[in-house]
Amino acid sequence: MNIRSLLSYFTFRTLGLLLLYGLLCGISYYLAFQLRFDFSVPERFSADMMQTIGWIVGLQLTLLLAFGQVDCLLAYFRLSDAIQLFISLFIVSIFLIALWYVYDGAGMPPRAVILTDFLLCFLLLAGFRIAMRLRASSSLNDWLHKDTIDNVIIVGAGEVGAGICSELKNKTRFGMRPVALLDDNKNKIGRFVHGVPVVGSVDQLATVARRYAAKKIIIAFPSAPVRRMREVVEMARTTQLPVESVPAMTDLISGRAKITQLHPIEMKDLLRREIVDLNSGQIHSMLSGKRIMITGAGGSIGCELVTQILEYTPDALLCIDRAEIAIFNLQQEILQTHDTKDVVQTLVLDICQSDKLKTVFTRFKPEIIFHAAAHKHVNLMESQPAEALRNNFFGTVQLARSASKFSVGRFILISTDKAINPSSVMGASKRLAELALIEQQQMPENQTRFMAVRFGNVLGSSGSVVQIFKRQIAEGGPLTVTDSEATRFFMTDREAVGLVLQSATQGEGGEIFVLDMGKPVKIIDVARQMIALSGYREGEDIEIKITGLKPGEKLHEEVQHLGETLKTTNHPQVMRFVARNDSIASIESICADLNEAFTSNDIILIKKKIQKYVHEYTPHLDYNNSGKV
Repeated sequence: MNIRSLLSYFTFRTLGLLLLYGLLCGISYYLAFQLRFDFSVPERFSADMMQTIGWIVGLQLTLLLAFGQVDCLLAYFRLSDAIQLFISLFIVSIFLIALWYVYDGAGMPPRAVILTDFLLCFLLLAGFRIAMRLRASSSLNDWLHKDTIDNVIIVGAGEVGAGICSELKNKTRFGMRPVALLDDNKNKIGRFVHGVPVVGSVDQLATVARRYAAKKIIIAFPSAPVRRMREVVEMARTTQLPVESVPAMTDLISGRAKITQLHPIEMKDLLRREIVDLNSGQIHSMLSGKRIMITGAGGSIGCELVTQILEYTPDALLCIDRAEIAIFNLQQEILQTHDTKDVVQTLVLDICQSDKLKTVFTRFKPEIIFHAAAHKHVNLMESQPAEALRNNFFGTVQLARSASKFSVGRFILISTDKAINPSSVMGASKRLAELALIEQQQMPENQTRFMAVRFGNVLGSSGSVVQIFKRQIAEGGPLTVTDSEATRFFMTDREAVGLVLQSATQGEGGEIFVLDMGKPVKIIDVARQMIALSGYREGEDIEIKITGLKPGEKLHEEVQHLGETLKTTNHPQVMRFVARNDSIASIESICADLNEAFTSNDIILIKKKIQKYVHEYTPHLDYNNSGKV
C-alpha cells in the first residue's frame, strides 16, 4: 500500500484520533516507568524507555485500530466498547510479557511497567471516551442551569422504562431528570435502574410524586393491559401533574417511533386493545414484489395502508387520491421518511373518470388494489345522496370492472360497519358497493378475487368524534353528544389496516370480512375521558350537551346484517361470510335506475330508489319540502 492510498484510507478525523490516542498511550508508558521507580528512573532504564516507547505505542495503536476503537463515534461509549478497549490493550500486554521471557528482559521494559502501563492506558483511554460521551449528552448550558430541569416519575421499570430513564439522564436537553421509578413487580422495588431507585408500586404514585417534588409523570409500559393503563392514568390525574406516555409498542418495534418521542395521554392510549398478532409471513408473501394500487391514499386509512405496505417491500406502489392536498400531505408526512424514490408513485385522480382510469391500468398494471376512496361522513352525505352514490357506489363499480378486465389478482374494498342494516345514505351506498363486488366476482370471465372488509370508527381520523371533541374542548365547550346511550366501535388505524392486510391473505373471492372491533364504547364516556385528559372538570369547566340523534345516525352500530351468519377464520380477530347477491336486479340496471333519479336532484326520491335495492336500508325521509336541494 503506497502513501497516497494509505492517506485516502485514513480520514483526517481518524488520523487526529490516532495522534491523540498515541499521546495518551505515550503518557501512560512514561507514567508507568515513573511509578515503578518512584519518579526517579535510573539512566539505564530511562534509555530503555526512550528506545521502546515508539514501537510499543505503535503496537497499541495497531490493536486499537484493529478492534474498531479509532474509527468510531466518540459520543457513544457502552460496555461493548469498554470490553473491546480492554481486550486490545490486554493482548499487547500479554505479547510484551511473552517477549520479556523470550529475551530474558533484555531490551524490554520491566514486567511491573508493562502491567502498570496496561492499567493506566486503559483508564486514560476509557476516561477520555467517557468524557466525550458526557460532552455530547450535556451542554455547558445544562450544567449551568440545572434548576430548569424538571423532576419526573417514570411508571414502569421494565425495558422501556429503563430505556427512557437512560435517555433522560444522558441527554439533559430534554429538560427532565428521572428521580424515581414505580413498578408493580415487587422484585424490582428497592433496586436501581441506571442509578435511579425503584421506590414502590404504581399504586403509590400520588405519594411518591409529592415526596420527590415531581413536575411530570411518564407512563412507560406500552404493553400493559388497557384496564391497567386506565387505572394508572386515573391515579396520575389526581396528582394534577402533566402526564405523558411513550409511543405504542407496535410503533417502537416497527421503528416508526423512538422511545423519547413522548406524547400526552390520548384517547387511543385508553381505547387501544392488545397488540394485534399478524401472520407477517402470509402478508409478506402476498405483497412482496407486487404492483399495488391504493385509492383514497391520502385519507387516514389510505396513509396507514401506504405505511404498512411499504414495510413488505412491494415492487411498485401507486397512491391515488382526488384531493390534491391529501396527496401533498402524504408526500410530506410519509413518503419523505421512507426510501421510496423508485417504488412509490402518486397521482391526483378521481376514480369516476373512466378514460383516465383506463390509462392508469394500462400503464401501471396493478396486481393488487386496496380501494379506500370514499365519502364517509354520515351527516354530510345525508343531504347529498347523489354525491355519496357517485363516489362510493359508481366509483367502486367502475374500478371493479376495470380490475376484472385487466385481471388484477386481488381487489379489497374498505367497507364500514355502517353498511350493516344501514340507516344512512353513506352506509347504504357502501352496501351497494359490496353488492357490486359480489356480482363482479360471479361474472363468467372474471379472474380477480374481490372481497370487502368492514370495521368501525378509526380513532383520530378526519371528522371523527375524537377530533370534534378536541376542537370543542379548545373552544371551551360544550361537547355535543347525540344521546347518552349512543355507542360506537373504535379501532386505531394501525390495528384496522393490519387486520385488513391479514384478511386479504385469506380471501378466495366473494367474501366480506368483519373485524373484531371489541366492545362498543359509549360516546358520552369518550367525552368525559377527553375532558379529564385535557385537565378540565365536567360540569365545572366544560359542559356536555345532549343534542339528539341526527338524520341517518344509529343509537348502536351492528356487526352483521339480519340473516347473515359470520364464521371464524384462522385469525381470531377476523370473521367472514361468503356473501350472496340477493338484489332483485343486476348492478347494470341499478346504475341505470339511480342515474335517472340523479337528474331530479330529489333527495327523497333518490333515497327511495336506494331502498328499493337495499331492503334493510331505513332512510330518513322527514323533509319539509320535496327534498330538492
